[in-house]
Amino acid sequence: MMKTRKTILRSVSLLLALCFTLWLAPGLGTALATSTGERVFDKANLFTASEEQEIRKAITDFQQATGMDFVVLTSDTETGETSQQQVADDFYDQGGYGLGDEHSGALYYIDMYNRQEYLSTAGAMIDYMTDARIQGALDVSNPNLRAGRYADAALAMIAKVQLYVKAGIPEGQYRYDIVTGQMLTARHKVLTGTEMLVGGALCLFIGLIFVLIVQARYKLKGNTYRYDYATNADVDITDSRDEYLRTTVTRTRKAPPPGSGGGGGGSGVHMSGGGVSHGGGGRGF
Repeated sequence: MMKTRKTILRSVSLLLALCFTLWLAPGLGTALATSTGERVFDKANLFTASEEQEIRKAITDFQQATGMDFVVLTSDTETGETSQQQVADDFYDQGGYGLGDEHSGALYYIDMYNRQEYLSTAGAMIDYMTDARIQGALDVSNPNLRAGRYADAALAMIAKVQLYVKAGIPEGQYRYDIVTGQMLTARHKVLTGTEMLVGGALCLFIGLIFVLIVQARYKLKGNTYRYDYATNADVDITDSRDEYLRTTVTRTRKAPPPGSGGGGGGSGVHMSGGGVSHGGGGRGF
């Protein structure tokens, strides 16, 4: 019996140690989940074998650092009336890419036939990569494309997006429909460390004042009597009723277009052919 109990305790200890290790290394689960999945699709043959390996390594580091996915796609074939946006969104959706419940991540597409680049975002990545940030990322990749340094363009894009994710969702960020301009989410509010400390201190102070006031009101003179509030704190509701007072109508202002100010700016979203929300933007080179 004693030996069985020791065996059970040893097994439980090993299980707890494994859980603790995974908790300390949040990127480990991501690495295991994506280690066998290809993320570089060089259909235009722009990269050397060593460059492809370098891009794969950068994507693995990106996944572990952000908890989101990244895919690189190149092509040199005619797409007809299909836009770079459609190609990138559909490739991402149909490939089943993205990490987490929202399939969060990004796809960087280099279209050599039309000389266009495009960054498609999905899931939580939409909030991190506002329209302004997407243009900032294109600013670092585009010069490399113009100079024929295609691998450098992909690596620069991965690094820039990772920096934006590390910086967090910008103050004032919101999602809006690129067709109607309608604001889809409220502006993102970022609390600074100082604000959180001040708020916590105020809550503690107000709570302390409330406790002291209640104690002062119910304090009895002398030390020989103690009111048993736990036993005598019964409440009997004898009557209740609901009264209609008024109706309030709230009107929502149409979201301002990108670049019109408002903190972190907006993340324009659209629906892909598969009915998935995506953000994104592109540029010629």
